[in-house]
Amino acid sequence: MLMAAELWAAARNAGKPTASEKAIDGDVILAAQALTLGVPSFVVATSNVGHLSRYVPAQDWKTITA
Repeated sequence: MLMAAELWAAARNAGKPTASEKAIDGDVILAAQALTLGVPSFVVATSNVGHLSRYVPAQDWKTITA
């Protein structure tokens, strides 16, 4: 959650929030979880590529093949 808070604050400070002013949203929480896994190469499967790709490699889950 500390990493999520840092991502949230950085997005706010850059003027590019992904949620309302008082909310810490699932996008930054998911991104923080992926970043803290320590996996050198990964892609987050999502339907919200626009928000998640600000923080981590992301791809629409419908386009991912084996």
